[in-house]
Amino acid sequence: MTDPRTPDAGRQTVAERYGTPSAGGRRALQIVIAVLVLVCLSWLGWAAWTHANQQVDGELTSFDVVSAHEVAVVIDVRRGSGEAVECTLQAKAADFAVVGEEVVVIPAGDEGTVTQELTLRTDREATTATVKDCRTAP
Repeated sequence: MTDPRTPDAGRQTVAERYGTPSAGGRRALQIVIAVLVLVCLSWLGWAAWTHANQQVDGELTSFDVVSAHEVAVVIDVRRGSGEAVECTLQAKAADFAVVGEEVVVIPAGDEGTVTQELTLRTDREATTATVKDCRTAP
């Protein structure tokens, strides 16, 4: 048994019991961690750049429940280029169930904001309408 009063007693015991860690294993772990950090930072940068530079955005201006099976909606679509745009519209009932969904295409034209008035058909009476998303049309 070692004398606990000697300063190197703990280090000698650990090294004797478990051996010294290999420099190669430690270096390999550092490389793996560095690669993972690089991949994560690259993805984060790509995601931030993609979301910051979206050229298409849709916003619901107004909606009116016309009947138990129709909702009139007005949307504003902003586009940075004159490309055609697809927007997914949804109508939801009081229980938050989706009762109507339609993908509308806004044809190519001038860049800027385009206002569209549309009628969305529903399975049953809706209480709200939303623009789920907008994207450039394929």
